[in-house]
Amino acid sequence: MRRVNVSKFVRPAAEGADPFATARLRRGVLDAWATSPARFREDANAEEDLVLGGYRDRLVVELAQNAADAAARAGVPGRLRLTLRDGVLAAANTGAPLDAAGVESLATLRASAKRDTERDSRRDTPTVGRFGVGFAAVLSVTDEPAVVGRHGGVRWSLAEARHLAEETARHSPGLGDEIRRRDGHVPLLRLPFAAEGTAPDPYDTVVILPLRDTAAADLAERLLHAVDDA
Repeated sequence: MRRVNVSKFVRPAAEGADPFATARLRRGVLDAWATSPARFREDANAEEDLVLGGYRDRLVVELAQNAADAAARAGVPGRLRLTLRDGVLAAANTGAPLDAAGVESLATLRASAKRDTERDSRRDTPTVGRFGVGFAAVLSVTDEPAVVGRHGGVRWSLAEARHLAEETARHSPGLGDEIRRRDGHVPLLRLPFAAEGTAPDPYDTVVILPLRDTAAADLAERLLHAVDDA
């Protein structure tokens, strides 16, 4: 499978542009890993359990749930467009865009910023897991997920996350040992980066998933076909 040029869909934010304070989030995570390598192990285990466990085959379901909650929050009709083209799966939706609380919930691998059982205070509308732990399902197909909207975006990169972790491990031998035990794999979602990009009109947010390899492309295609057949 040929390498996707991700820059045509999303790109790193300009220097100094960080509306969701991703630099602060990364610094906090890296400092915690350096101080207590056991935290790295816990984060890595948590992310691995989510990806390999019940969420792997729920990728399309989780993207649809995210879109439904975004529409409920904004009080608008929900629209979701799923496209698979040129090695990229994209999910564009209407509704409330990504915000700082959503980014932080992603980066901490915790339950969504608005829990499933909560209701929108204005509309008494049930919501589902907006940017909650189910977002980890994207890691079943990509090492470079991104979410962009009208007010900024966020992206992740396994290569960049690994580099930051290895640089931090230079001053924390215990962290270096943990990284080597996992053959250099690090908990990707814990280290977000600011991004720039644009959701296609008339949508407010787009989740962009450059597919990792042929196996990831096959999985994405199978899950999309399952939706078509339902």
